[in-house]
Amino acid sequence: MNIDTDRLVTFIIMWGTPLVMMSWAYWKMSAEDKEDVRSDFSSWRFISTIGFISAGTFLMHVASLLGIDIIKISGISLLVLGGIFNTFNQWKDSKKKSILVIALLAFAIFTNL
Repeated sequence: MNIDTDRLVTFIIMWGTPLVMMSWAYWKMSAEDKEDVRSDFSSWRFISTIGFISAGTFLMHVASLLGIDIIKISGISLLVLGGIFNTFNQWKDSKKKSILVIALLAFAIFTNL
């Protein structure tokens, strides 16, 4: 397992910066806002759409960092599931946006294969 330094720095910047900023914003919230955030983030709709897409993207970045293909396959699987659920959620609101989601996720998967 050979870790490339350039990929490690990119990984830390891409995932560390938003994580620190969101944590800082969360701790500055009032108790009522924190409860709203927890209920939103633990809802099935959020987990099945944004959660699967984020987890899949994270796993694909970890796989490219470590060079382990089985992690990449599981990341792609989560990304596909998140894209399917997101498309179903978006379809009732806007058909153009749902097709755009499919196209963008297909492009992301294609570039990582």
